[in-house]
Amino acid sequence: MRKLSYLLVIAAVFISLVSLNSCNKKEEGPKQNITKSDPSEFVKSDANGQKVMLKYIPKKGDKFNYKMTAKTFSTEKSPGTGDEEVSSEQVMTYYYTQEVADVNASGYITYKMKYDSIIITEKLTARDSSLSQTYNSNKKDSVYSKIDYVQYNALAGQEFKFRLSPKGEISEVIELEQIHERIFKALGDTLKQEDKTKIKESMGSEALKSIIQNQFQKFPDNDIYKDSSWTFNSETSLSVFPIRNILGYKLKEVKTENGVIINIDATLGIEFLSKEEKQQGMNIKLSNEEAGGTGTVSIDLGRGCVTKKETNTNINMNLKLSAKGQTANTKQTLKTNLNVELL
Repeated sequence: MRKLSYLLVIAAVFISLVSLNSCNKKEEGPKQNITKSDPSEFVKSDANGQKVMLKYIPKKGDKFNYKMTAKTFSTEKSPGTGDEEVSSEQVMTYYYTQEVADVNASGYITYKMKYDSIIITEKLTARDSSLSQTYNSNKKDSVYSKIDYVQYNALAGQEFKFRLSPKGEISEVIELEQIHERIFKALGDTLKQEDKTKIKESMGSEALKSIIQNQFQKFPDNDIYKDSSWTFNSETSLSVFPIRNILGYKLKEVKTENGVIINIDATLGIEFLSKEEKQQGMNIKLSNEEAGGTGTVSIDLGRGCVTKKETNTNINMNLKLSAKGQTANTKQTLKTNLNVELL
């Protein structure tokens, strides 16, 4: 099931804010022993209040089990849909394991990671009819074998590694060769070299980096006082329009009774750098827009991990399309919800 139109292709808009409870979920054995950190390692107090050192400092051998759920709901009403509203829903659920393989002298952390299970539910609704399907990496059924899910079949159960800075930014994803080989084999291994190169790009380090980065909160370089704020800006694209994401964060709560737990509130503002673009001979003008988002993040600094993260985004766009003397209007909406939970 594909996107409703090329105008609904969203390219990494919410990486910093904002992309498996299966029948065969495995137990990973007893949880690792947790040594409580001294709160004074992270929190200092002075005349201005509590000042917190924001860093990920997990210990080698620590293992974390996560569940990530990404929900997307989109609608479109345009001449291409017969001026009827068409809606698309997708829920992607991942269960995965991360183990700290190494922490180097600079504080960079190397994780071993494996997706234990992946479930994808998709539904397309138009007028009074709907079409839905569910993919489960643990069930070898007709949906499992579809070409649309080859990359997920190759990813599930296959270990790879990534490196994270102590400030929460993923620097690289490595050891993906076996995943690529599994994709090649599923496609008959008769691919040309240029096709293999494209597959490696679509299922390569940058693609996985974007997905995994959703789990982590990026920190500023300096220490932060409780109730203080900081921002990150990034430029990307929303549909065909270049935009600037303005990501705002506020350190709302610092708990030191049982380790060091911090809670962060997040907001997303979107600035459209251009409201008129051309693509494939068509002029596309943004006539009205509403876009933004909110989120909350809870982090256990003593263990060096995110314990819970939830973000929500809401986008409404009215577009005017012009080509060869003809014009048409289209209305599109996009809602997303990302939930990350340490199990």
